[in-house]
Amino acid sequence: MVVLLTGSRGRLGRRIGPALEAAGHEVVPFDLAHGDDVTDAAAVAAAARGVDAIVNAAGIPDDDADWELAPVTMPVNLLGTWNVLLAARAHGVGRVVHLSSGKALGMLERDPDQLPVDDRHRGLPSLPYALSKWLAEEMCEAFTRETGVSTICLRPVLVLDSTRYPALAAGPELPPVPGMRWHLGVWVDVDDVARAAVAAVDCPDPGHARLLLCADEIAAERPTAELVAEHLPDVPWVGPPLEPGSRRALVDCTPARELLGWEPRVRWADRARLVAEAAR
Repeated sequence: MVVLLTGSRGRLGRRIGPALEAAGHEVVPFDLAHGDDVTDAAAVAAAARGVDAIVNAAGIPDDDADWELAPVTMPVNLLGTWNVLLAARAHGVGRVVHLSSGKALGMLERDPDQLPVDDRHRGLPSLPYALSKWLAEEMCEAFTRETGVSTICLRPVLVLDSTRYPALAAGPELPPVPGMRWHLGVWVDVDDVARAAVAAVDCPDPGHARLLLCADEIAAERPTAELVAEHLPDVPWVGPPLEPGSRRALVDCTPARELLGWEPRVRWADRARLVAEAAR
């Protein structure tokens, strides 16, 4: 299968491209680093000619200075996604895999409605990056309903690679400032995200799907139930009971498991090894 990969030189794209090739796909790279602009509809349409699927990993990433980047984040993330969808329609591309974010659900902006969080959780984020991801998902769903083109929105939570594990591991398990939201200990390894993208290209047609991606365990050494009792005591628990001492994740990835056959492979205990290997 020939796959157009937008954002091919980005943090996710650099891992998704080789993973697609290892799975036997031919990758057509498209990235601003090569002069390819996802906001240029004609350029995207030209790149999509003759491809079988598009993986859209292009966009402005999340940043602490979210509001300062808003004038760029919204047009790039939304117009870029729209151009990808239009290109798919113009050239009969059967599938678009869009890299969204767990923040599309407003995670970290407010306490969750229930635990564990799953793909049925309400969206309605307010920060620019999160809102751009939510609106892009809505765009994908409307596009599938109108055209029949399959769209799969992958929702990775905090994506970690060897450069980002140390910062999270060194930080506090609970917010250092009163009133700040707990990050729920959510994370996922970048290579697990890449495997999900490959599976999303290859899986049976789901129509439209939105799939959270999260590691199986929290980024903390203390038990999940202990941290929840301390920090989210009033949030309803709707999942299976937590086993004593369990560090089970607070995000339910069952839809990704069922549709993609995806399982996160990297565990929190692997972080030191991954950092050491990257330093060699």
